[in-house]
Amino acid sequence: MSEFQGAASRQGRQFAEQCDELLRNYGFDLAPPLVLRDVGVEVDRVATSPSGRRVWFEYKGSIQGTRPGLMRTDTLKKAIANGALLQAVDERSPYVVITSHLPEAGAGLAMLRTALAAGYLDDVVCLYRPADVARLRLL
Repeated sequence: MSEFQGAASRQGRQFAEQCDELLRNYGFDLAPPLVLRDVGVEVDRVATSPSGRRVWFEYKGSIQGTRPGLMRTDTLKKAIANGALLQAVDERSPYVVITSHLPEAGAGLAMLRTALAAGYLDDVVCLYRPADVARLRLL
């Protein structure tokens, strides 16, 4: 494994730990990842909200890099594709992406807005934006 790949893996694990801690602090009970083989999607974290609602979370982020989180269109496209595929699941849970960084303009922002409007993503929460994080209380 190259140094770059090793650093990316470490950063991904660190970001996932931050996301798990955030969810715990908001009262979510965490369960292991979920592999939905029928649609080819792995959900990073299944969690139950304080209100008893099951939610599927995907984590997309890192603490370093020039285009972290959903700023990379390939990363954003993967999250959107997963959300679209999850539409085929009976008794689908809300699908929420937690990210370190959001696209701010251009094609990435257009894709994100379209995916939210189409219902492929139920919400996108930027870990470092308090107003975004506060929406977790609504789940």
